[in-house]
Amino acid sequence: MTDHQKISQTLEKLLNSKTFSKSGINKELLNYLVNCTLKGENPKEYQIANDVFGKKADQQKDINIRVYIFNLRIKLDEYYKTEGKEDTVIIQIPKGKYKVEFRFDRVKSIKSSLSRFGFHLFAAGLIFLIITVIVIQIPRGNFPKNKLWKEFLKADFPIQIVLGDHYFFNDTIATGRIGISRDTRINSDEDLDLYLKTHPELIGKISKNKTTYINKQAPIGMFGLMQMFGGDIAKTEMKFSSQLSWDDLPNKHLIFIGSIKTLGFLNNTIEKLGLKYDLDNSSFIYQTADSVVNFNNWSENYLQNEHACLIYFTTGNGRKILFLLSDSDIGNIAAIKFLTDEKSAWLLMKKAEATGSNFKAVFRVRGRELTDFQVELLRVDAVQDPVSEIWP
Repeated sequence: MTDHQKISQTLEKLLNSKTFSKSGINKELLNYLVNCTLKGENPKEYQIANDVFGKKADQQKDINIRVYIFNLRIKLDEYYKTEGKEDTVIIQIPKGKYKVEFRFDRVKSIKSSLSRFGFHLFAAGLIFLIITVIVIQIPRGNFPKNKLWKEFLKADFPIQIVLGDHYFFNDTIATGRIGISRDTRINSDEDLDLYLKTHPELIGKISKNKTTYINKQAPIGMFGLMQMFGGDIAKTEMKFSSQLSWDDLPNKHLIFIGSIKTLGFLNNTIEKLGLKYDLDNSSFIYQTADSVVNFNNWSENYLQNEHACLIYFTTGNGRKILFLLSDSDIGNIAAIKFLTDEKSAWLLMKKAEATGSNFKAVFRVRGRELTDFQVELLRVDAVQDPVSEIWP
């Protein structure tokens, strides 16, 4: 948001405040002075008398502009001590001047941004920082024992870990201010462009924003993987899905962890492999060689029911590609816990042997928030499509 937008937003809030609710003259005068300043103008007393009070120069004897400015300063002080004490833009009128000054409180601005993005965004970043420190200290030589993970270490390729991050855009939020909004059906710049084409009345009212956020499933999932791939065992790289491009994929293994809504351009690949998320019904559409199955996510009383999906395939030159996808955090967190447990991961690979080297699987998770009470491997199926046609 530009400084002019912040000032306009603060002015609007101030003019609609309780402090100024019964003071029409002060509202008109403040609005006039702020707009003059934004235009680069420095009005004289006679101009203010004429423009605000409708008095011409020869009639201005009964209009004492300085008194009105003095009273306006008192109102501004009152506002910033009460309703506006958390405002990040301070509007001031220096003594002896009619040109407004604007002071930006950067500390309050940062706090306000964290508040708008939500505690979970801040917590996710903190978790990610902690995980990074822990990963650096993981002892060397802790090689994964399960076949699923050992496969990532066979070929001489680095491991590209991708964490799914969610898309935001600028919009007017519930408070009436300009903030950051999320629509589960708008997950990229391209989605937003398409939406604006069908809703041209919103052009100029909503716009692109580079801010994203990650769910808890991404950093917690990465922590589970780093317990195996940490130290000097494997060369690992990390990116957010919003940063990813096709150029990042050749000559690398890949592990994707995140909500299915964070896939970005990889969504087309996942759909070709027989997996699609139905946003309207909160369900996975799971296609096999001879059937199409819907796995619905729902909540019942205290418990949350979530399905997580795994897709695993090998490229022609031996690279391993793994997608771990769910809707809410609990799905992927439980699935990764299942896959990093030696006994349960062995069960998965035993069932996968019958399907061939490329397979996909569905897990059903029952639990609450980050706690899974039951994780069940529902099915394992072969990946039918030739991966050489869908992966670089």
